[in-house]
Amino acid sequence: MQRIVNSRPVDSPFVESISSIRFVADGSTLMQPDGCWDIAVIKRGDDRLVLRTGLTTRPVVYEYAAGDELLVISFKPHSFMPLMPGKVMRDEGVMLEKFGRGGFWVGTDVREIPTFENADVFVERLVRDGIVASNELVASVVEGQPKAMTERTLQRHFLRTTGLTYKHFTLVQRAQKAVSLLQMGRPAVEVALALGFSDQAHMINSLKAIMGQTPREIARAAAE
Repeated sequence: MQRIVNSRPVDSPFVESISSIRFVADGSTLMQPDGCWDIAVIKRGDDRLVLRTGLTTRPVVYEYAAGDELLVISFKPHSFMPLMPGKVMRDEGVMLEKFGRGGFWVGTDVREIPTFENADVFVERLVRDGIVASNELVASVVEGQPKAMTERTLQRHFLRTTGLTYKHFTLVQRAQKAVSLLQMGRPAVEVALALGFSDQAHMINSLKAIMGQTPREIARAAAE
């Protein structure tokens, strides 16, 4: 085992998950698109760095060393930071400037670096101060209860908030569902049919482009 992962339930309309990872050996892992953007705290020795990522459309290799720790606050796709909206953060990662040993800058505000225990309070304060907000039109679509709007309005809101067109967002969602089913042991041909891929080759190409793995590689990794 190269890492120890802890996660806990989150009672927040803005956050999908809060996870803490401790790496016990040197290595690398494939960070795959999950339809969320993150605030991550990277701990290496006595140093802590705060990384803000946007929604991703392709896999990213993350390299780590034994003893590294990673706190990941994953925000739901309808959440956004007005100072760093999705349209400028797609497939981007920005290290936020540190303030002393325990703080960092968000625009003109200084925030205390969160921990696994107080991450939900950290998020509540970001929302309270308007640093994180929600796009209710995007939320209604993601949650399956879309409000009345034109196609143009839908695309404008999705691009500004997530950095993706609605169609591209659904492609990432479908790839996520395919990965989950393959990890459960479902045959690739069955998954392709269930999720509306034109054929198995179409699913293979889609997963390779978005997730960086073929169905066979995904199934093999889940069985290890």
